[in-house]
Amino acid sequence: MKTKTLTGFALIMALAATSPAVIAAPEVTTKTETTVTTTEKQEAPLPGSIFTVIRDGQNFSILAKAVKAAELESTFGAKGAWTVFAPTDEAFSKLPSGVLASLMLPENKEKLRTLLMYHVIAGSIPAATFVDGKLKTAGGDSVEIDVDGNNEPIEVNDAKIVNADQTATNGVVHVIDKVLVPKSLEDFKGLAQN
Repeated sequence: MKTKTLTGFALIMALAATSPAVIAAPEVTTKTETTVTTTEKQEAPLPGSIFTVIRDGQNFSILAKAVKAAELESTFGAKGAWTVFAPTDEAFSKLPSGVLASLMLPENKEKLRTLLMYHVIAGSIPAATFVDGKLKTAGGDSVEIDVDGNNEPIEVNDAKIVNADQTATNGVVHVIDKVLVPKSLEDFKGLAQN
């Protein structure tokens, strides 16, 4: 009997000795937090991506805010190949009064996404390879490309490319002088421009 009691006592003591290791959960939590932090860092925009070109560009502060409001920074910051027609701050200032502020409201996020994705083409397309015709946008609509030659700027719908071929790690950015508006949004607070 004494042997069984000692064995039972030894078992209880062994369990008690291991209990602090089992209870020491903060180390596991710390490791989990580290994993989450690492995952968040992986989702950060790639250096030199289209999003960083827009975010760091002198003339794209409104576009950068719009991309963030539409929660598209991870799309433009991830691996892939995109062509973006990027309206300048001056181009956004040509929109009718109040339209941009209204588009930035949380309840209009999908309309803002529609507007921004109308500026995006799948694939990296340098300006020298543009030809007259239509290109399908990432939003599903089409834009009209007009290549006049004769040293005239290439036009996308009725916007002019004023600075072509800003390369990024995941595509190319062509700067345009006007915001492109898909037909589905023309009636949104008079978004269609003159």
